[in-house]
Amino acid sequence: MRRSKFDEQSPAFQFYAGDYISDPRRLKRPLESQGAYVLLYCHCWISKIIEFDFEIMSKMCNCRLEKIQKIWPTIEDMFVKKIIENKEYLICIEAEEERRVQTLNRKKRSNAGKKGADIRWKEEK
Repeated sequence: MRRSKFDEQSPAFQFYAGDYISDPRRLKRPLESQGAYVLLYCHCWISKIIEFDFEIMSKMCNCRLEKIQKIWPTIEDMFVKKIIENKEYLICIEAEEERRVQTLNRKKRSNAGKKGADIRWKEEK
């Protein structure tokens, strides 16, 4: 059975360049940390959660294990840890907020379309 359109994962997220480059939190992070964050954000967007395992995260960021272990403390505040079946996972805070906003917008547009269709078809009767 096909999932509801409301349950489907959007293939993309809004990325506002102006917001990103002017964010004071970003300005305080080293360039490597910014890159690692964006890559982990993308992985969280696709998978919703990623396993909190430095070896896996280093592969996701295409860097050495030691590098991601060094970078992690500078981006840790951008993620929430969650334990599922005795494994620790990461959820990207901003990705989840974007997902919530997209879901609300999708519902609003759907409701507006239904309301418009009701008005249109009632008038023609």
